[in-house]
Amino acid sequence: MRRTALFAAAFCLLLFCTILNAQQFPKPAISGTAASRPPTIHLDVVVKDSSGTAVSGLPKQYFTVLDNGQPQKLVSFMQVDTKDNPSAVHVLIVMDMINLGYNSVTWGREQLAEYLKQEGGSLHYRTSIAAMTEDGLKMMSGSTTDASVLQTEFNKIPSQRRMVEQSAGWQGMTQLLTQSLEQFTQILAIEKTRPGRKMMLFISPGWPMLGWVGSEEDLNQRRWVFDIDVDLTDTIVDARTAIYRLDPFEVGGHHDGDHDPFYYQDFLKPMTKPSDATYPYLGLGVFAIHSGGQVLLTGKDVAGEINSAMRDAGTYYELTYATPPAGGPNKFHAIDVRVNQPGAIARTIAGYYADPQSVEQQAKKKKKKH
Repeated sequence: MRRTALFAAAFCLLLFCTILNAQQFPKPAISGTAASRPPTIHLDVVVKDSSGTAVSGLPKQYFTVLDNGQPQKLVSFMQVDTKDNPSAVHVLIVMDMINLGYNSVTWGREQLAEYLKQEGGSLHYRTSIAAMTEDGLKMMSGSTTDASVLQTEFNKIPSQRRMVEQSAGWQGMTQLLTQSLEQFTQILAIEKTRPGRKMMLFISPGWPMLGWVGSEEDLNQRRWVFDIDVDLTDTIVDARTAIYRLDPFEVGGHHDGDHDPFYYQDFLKPMTKPSDATYPYLGLGVFAIHSGGQVLLTGKDVAGEINSAMRDAGTYYELTYATPPAGGPNKFHAIDVRVNQPGAIARTIAGYYADPQSVEQQAKKKKKKH
């Protein structure tokens, strides 16, 4: 609750500064980040062969986990077959009405309805529905395998014509980013309370990445971005959530800058210090890849993208290892899982931040020492 309140305060200040002066860039107001790391690091690992088919039956000795390049001894290892244990995975489908245009929302709703009609309307995994809107987050309580219930719940959420367009300049773009990150944080907080592995499917082009700000970002802005990234990254890890961006982009359309569906790929290198932080690192596509999820781009075939994402819900492996020494505040620990199987590719979280502290906290500690 404390972290959510801090985020809300930061977002409100960000929006206030933007409205006050469209040329005034936001300054951070966050004063704390994620909680201390648990005693073990938990990994949900999806292993696929070169054709994209899940690989099952691999023994523990086939896996090597590197934390910042150092091999780790596994504390526990288990293969999970969700065909027999569907409750091991919870699915959340999110319609992003903040960043999708009205026509795209309409198309996305039709595609979602097509998906829910599959298999006689009965889903294998417990699923819930949510929508990010300019009026706030709309999310059904509970979850179900009954597709008709999901459709009924989603029908209760009316499509909204976006009031703030991405062409509205810095003020409009910042407002869209603010609303998106705030509701993204709320969703993660809710999903974190659910047990087991989660898959979060966003029907979304992603929120504005503000890549055009470039060198105009000052150190305060970079610190704000860094603190938000540390908190969200570790929350995603602790919530055991893989994120998927299902982008209903227009095939053959003109895309550049923030509107380029592949723009996120320029920001996949993890941030290690505040001076490296820029707004694009908070992009939905970046969080998706770092969480062990995917960015799926097949044009307007949203139903097909959902089906593609759900292939990751099958067999996976749960691995845990003891949390190594932090190495310093906000030290990024890169995770690399290797599988001794020809052609096999393992996908899991990209890493986590150890001993998370806000930049402001660190500055106060240094001041006390001197």
